[in-house]
Amino acid sequence: MKMTFIEPRAELKNHIKSIWVLESPIGMPSSAKSIAAPNGCAKIIINIENSIISNVDGKSQASKEHGSYFAGNRDIPVQISTPLRYTCFIGIEFYPHGAYPIFGIPMSEIANNLFPLDVLLEKYEKRFDEILRNLESIKDKIDFLQNCFINKLKHKQLNNPLVSFCVKTLRASNGLLEISELEKTTGYSKRYLEILLKNHTGFTPKSLASIFRFQKFYSGWAHGKTYSELKEELNNYYFDQAHFIKEFKRMTGFSAQQYTKEVPNEFGRQLALH
Repeated sequence: MKMTFIEPRAELKNHIKSIWVLESPIGMPSSAKSIAAPNGCAKIIINIENSIISNVDGKSQASKEHGSYFAGNRDIPVQISTPLRYTCFIGIEFYPHGAYPIFGIPMSEIANNLFPLDVLLEKYEKRFDEILRNLESIKDKIDFLQNCFINKLKHKQLNNPLVSFCVKTLRASNGLLEISELEKTTGYSKRYLEILLKNHTGFTPKSLASIFRFQKFYSGWAHGKTYSELKEELNNYYFDQAHFIKEFKRMTGFSAQQYTKEVPNEFGRQLALH
């Protein structure tokens, strides 16, 4: 499996975390246990070759070959597999607060869900997938998408500095910042911040904090830390080991010990390292 990362356009760098292209001559077999763990990012997936099967809580959903899909921000894992043949797809990951200013749709309405992309890009309606399919190169497809996003940003003007500040502050603290401190710093009530962030990111500040806290340890796994090494930092981030085990399993579907020893997930590793 090969993943190539592409720099987003300057106009989109505050909105898009990463753009990547995945290629695999044999697809993504179920034995590879390819898992997209929660990272606070909504995603767009463009299937170039092959279909993708997403399994969430035991329920499967197929994304068709040549189809374009929007995956809302998630706080539960998705296990991904494909038929065993050449596979290629484009992934675009938005910052937690990055998708709302582009699409203008409450992110709480699409959290933990997958939608055809043309539903959100109403200007192109059913022509959207057709336009993408007719563009020959991957570069042309990515350029087309970024031009769409930039045009939508110009028209909607939905950036919110308060949301950006809250998300960046929570992420910088690795999810350790108390929500009461966020209230004091911003001057807004917990209830108002919950409504605002759910609209822009899909989740409350508390839920985002739990994802960022988990990502601290998930990143450690991606960099090759063993379970024993990860345990050394637990006291600073979780009430106790039982709390950590529960949260890690909620985010990946596995206990931390099982995950670090038995789950290859090269797909998740490369995403976490970028």
